[in-house]
Amino acid sequence: MTIKRALVLRNAVTGAASFSNKGVNQAIASIKAAFPEVVIVERDLTKNQVPMLDEETADAIRNFKLDSDVQKKADALATELIEEIKTADLLIVGLPRYNFGVPTSFKTYLDYVARPKVTFQYGANGPEGLLPNVPVWLVMSAGGAYGEDYYWKWLNTVLPFIGLKNLTPLRIEGVAMGKADESIAALSEAVAEKIKAIQA
Repeated sequence: MTIKRALVLRNAVTGAASFSNKGVNQAIASIKAAFPEVVIVERDLTKNQVPMLDEETADAIRNFKLDSDVQKKADALATELIEEIKTADLLIVGLPRYNFGVPTSFKTYLDYVARPKVTFQYGANGPEGLLPNVPVWLVMSAGGAYGEDYYWKWLNTVLPFIGLKNLTPLRIEGVAMGKADESIAALSEAVAEKIKAIQA
């Protein structure tokens, strides 16, 4: 297997100072070294924010109502976001922990990506994800150490719901406890192992 195209989603409001961005940068550098011809598609969801849904745009995303220019714009954005995922061989998502939750930018992004009959549907046995099951590396940073708590469980629920089941948590934890360098070193090792598995 090779990685020809990687989609990077950044969600840190602190820019270059963000530990999640530092982890994402490390992952990108490793992918480029292993696959020199890879195309990196980056979307910084804090600088190019996806608008929060309201009654009008929710009707467009969920019910495909396209009566207004606002609804048509929301529909076009959702289509663009979904297409970026569909054409990627790998997703790298930076996810800082803000007040114990995922960044609003990522939650809003998912509100546009989760579309009935497009990225998920309900069958006889319940929900079925419709997106290609490409690998997703989740670079999660936090001041404390939390492991597989509700934050991870939420990600491990919502992403498989739309078809993204191949999830790899890459944690940079304890950054407020003096463990940033240790966590980033561990992340680098984990990324190297994932790349070896892809190349095998």
